[in-house]
Amino acid sequence: MSLEPALSPAPAVVRNMAATRLERLYDFAGSGAARPVRFGAVGAVTFVVQIASLLALRQAGIGSLVAYALALFISVQFNFVVNQALVWGDRKLAARRLAAIAERWLTFHACIGASLVINFAGFAIAQAFVPDLAAAVFGVGVSTLVKFLSLDRLAFRPAGRQRPLRGILPKSLRTGR
Repeated sequence: MSLEPALSPAPAVVRNMAATRLERLYDFAGSGAARPVRFGAVGAVTFVVQIASLLALRQAGIGSLVAYALALFISVQFNFVVNQALVWGDRKLAARRLAAIAERWLTFHACIGASLVINFAGFAIAQAFVPDLAAAVFGVGVSTLVKFLSLDRLAFRPAGRQRPLRGILPKSLRTGR
């Protein structure tokens, strides 16, 4: 006679159902459909990195404007690396990895720059009609949508698609020589 409790079929069924749900959730989390969710999560973590960097730099005695500029630089580079790995990690690089990474990095920064202009323009237009806080939310919302779409279609496009910055990179990076 065994001292271990007999498992009834009900707990086994429940365990299988839970495992199936976890597998579905895991599959969804890594899918293209969940890419916007991962993008938002990376953006939130990037915000924390920027604020933590700003506070650390200010604590080190660096002036506000310089500290903010450095914190912004740090957070944008962090954002590129994490987006490359977690949000668009399924998008493989071209055979010439250094050139492909350099092109993604440049395109990423061009998209970020464009989204800042759109953010400001959205705020400027909206603030004529709504309070500043609502205008800021509008600017951030519009620029976030544009940023996601531009990063998805340009900076992190799958290998083999037309490269938007082909003529900008030095030939040595494009050819690997």
